[in-house]
Amino acid sequence: MEQEFMTAVAEKNLAKVRMALTNELLLDPRGTTFSKMLDYAQNELPNLFDENKEANYTVPSSQEDWDEDFLFTVKTDLDSNFSKEKLAFYEKVVEIVGKEKVQKIEQEEIKLKEQKAAESQPNQQRPNNKTYATISAGGATLAIIGLVAGKTLLTVVGGAALIVGGVLLLNGIKENK
Repeated sequence: MEQEFMTAVAEKNLAKVRMALTNELLLDPRGTTFSKMLDYAQNELPNLFDENKEANYTVPSSQEDWDEDFLFTVKTDLDSNFSKEKLAFYEKVVEIVGKEKVQKIEQEEIKLKEQKAAESQPNQQRPNNKTYATISAGGATLAIIGLVAGKTLLTVVGGAALIVGGVLLLNGIKENK
C-alpha cells in the first residue's frame, strides 16, 4: 500500500481515496492490493460509501459484451456515486474485462521469478574456469620442462597451451561478472 494512499486516508480526503481505489483495480485487476486498500479505508473512514442511487446506464445482457467502454462507463458512475453496490459491480466488470491483463501480469511475474532464480543460482561457468586454469598451469609446466630439457617442440606446445588456457580463463572471468 502506497504512502500517498495512506496519507489521503489519514487526511480523510474521500475523493482521493475513492479515486485511488477505483484506479488500483484498473492497474491490477487481480484485486489483491485493492482488497488491502479497501479494508484499510473502511476501517479508517466510516463515511467511505455513499447511499446507492440508480445507475444512468444500461448493462449489456451478456458479459461477453462487456468491454473497456462499458468498464469506463461503470467507473464514471461509481466516481459520481461511490456506493457499496456500485463498487461490487465495478469489481465484477473489471474481473471480466481485465482477464487478459491479469494473464499478462502473471506471465511477467513468472518471468521475473525465473530471472531471479537464475541470478541466485551459482554460475555454471566456474568448472570451466578450473579447467582453463589447469590447461594454463599444464602449459606453463610443459614450457618450463621444454626449456630446461632444451626441447623446442615441447617448449612451443607448452607455451601455446599456456596462452590458450590463459585467454579462455580471462574470457570466462569476464563472462561471470
